[in-house]
Amino acid sequence: MTESTEERKKDWGVIALTPIWEAEDGTNNYSEFKLKSKLELDAAGYWKYIEGAEHDTPSIPKLQPAREVQELDSTGARITVRIPGNEAEVKAAQKRARSWLDGDKKALAIIVKAVPMEKLYLVEDCTSARAAWKALKTEYEPSNPILTLTILQRIIGNQCQPGDDPVAWLEVMIRLYSRLRDADPKIMPDWDFAKHLIMLMTRDEKWRYCRDELRNRLRIAAASGSTLSSQFVIRRLKEEGIEQGIGPSVASINAIMATGRNRPRGATSAVEVERAAVETYPSLDNVAASRQQARHNRRPRPYPSLRPPN
Repeated sequence: MTESTEERKKDWGVIALTPIWEAEDGTNNYSEFKLKSKLELDAAGYWKYIEGAEHDTPSIPKLQPAREVQELDSTGARITVRIPGNEAEVKAAQKRARSWLDGDKKALAIIVKAVPMEKLYLVEDCTSARAAWKALKTEYEPSNPILTLTILQRIIGNQCQPGDDPVAWLEVMIRLYSRLRDADPKIMPDWDFAKHLIMLMTRDEKWRYCRDELRNRLRIAAASGSTLSSQFVIRRLKEEGIEQGIGPSVASINAIMATGRNRPRGATSAVEVERAAVETYPSLDNVAASRQQARHNRRPRPYPSLRPPN
């Protein structure tokens, strides 16, 4: 037996929307909050208070009580005529309004619970769920031109500075570009974002080989009239992060490599799988060492001395 919307609404206190958060760099999860909250509120019967035909407060007609008036009939005699009032209509409207106000108050409480403490001032004066929803939208999702320019400027100016975590910087850039595409999918093409990732990446000496490699690929692509995809650049940066020891752990990746479709035949236990994986695949530590040796071999060697021997 399925429960009705009214029965679900009785459990409004246990409904928890995705909490809104905002990082120090200004990025936030409002897009996630908006989508998930709409589905959650709609399933629980509260979305109608925010959008739809019922989002306005029900109107209550002005009370007009029944009254008696004196009139003349067709013969000229004075008679008393009773004019009915609208007491029943007003009472029914008040009942509907009480039900609506109760539901709207609960919807407002559900939304406010997802607002971080430092942002409660945005909704403290809101008297309806719709007003609170609009206040959050204005704060976290301003009009597209303003939002687009703000995010675009942040991407262009987000140079990975010395001492910054390159992996964390990359995640911020990915989130910013995702928000930019939501606001205006045409303002920064994928190849342009890939170029900015390369030009703004860390200048740390440890990343020199990766940086030179990507810049060289960028020059080759430009000379041939082709482009680099951001997915390629992101994948290469993540690989470098793993080699530098600041990405996902080597152990976890070796475990992934040792399972799934690469699982050797006849390996039934976890120990056997791990042993077979070690025998089958080179460890990422060895791969990293090999690449470092390759980089060393590619570096230009100093010219031999031209002085004659003593």
